[in-house]
Amino acid sequence: MIDTIITWIWAIIAIFSQDLDDTRRDELCSPAVDLATNYKTFYETQHEEIIVPQYIPNLYATWQEIQHIFARETDARVVDLATGLEFNVRRTFGTHHADVEPLTTEDADIMRYIWGGYSWARRSVAVYVAGQVFPASLTFFPHAGRDDAPALATVDNRSGGYGRGVNLDAVKGNGVCGIVCMHFYGSLLHGSLRSNPDHQNAVLRAREILQELR
Repeated sequence: MIDTIITWIWAIIAIFSQDLDDTRRDELCSPAVDLATNYKTFYETQHEEIIVPQYIPNLYATWQEIQHIFARETDARVVDLATGLEFNVRRTFGTHHADVEPLTTEDADIMRYIWGGYSWARRSVAVYVAGQVFPASLTFFPHAGRDDAPALATVDNRSGGYGRGVNLDAVKGNGVCGIVCMHFYGSLLHGSLRSNPDHQNAVLRAREILQELR
């Protein structure tokens, strides 16, 4: 009888601890600001400037070329071509396409504002890196990581419902858990190694927009 009571007590403690852990992750990976208020002025003052002179448009480069220019641990400036809002990311993982993370909580908040929260929607973006600008497609559904654990550690409860596995979260304290997917012309999905039509269409649309703005 005593053993049964002790077992139940430990079970309750485990559940409570899990709830606390989930709450802590939610706090680390959720916005803490009124995005509509904070970025309305930012949008109104920034949305017209997309192409800047010091960057050379490289609109027909393939992923095979870009992956060496936008290498892992490289930072890039990204402009959402529908709104003109800009933010910064770092490529941290990914082989067949770029897995990126927002650099700061402000960058993450701008991304949340653009996508209206976490979303797999593919958006046409311009990626500024190494003096060049490339058309690309980007989602904002952070996955496969935990901000509260070391990068590459094996952890449970990774973001996006990814469960146990390698922690793909290298940029700490940025307000999101895990990575988001950035595709370029000719990039592939990691699981199937196939081209994704939605991503490629968004890349082609980004190319068209950037050509019009030249």
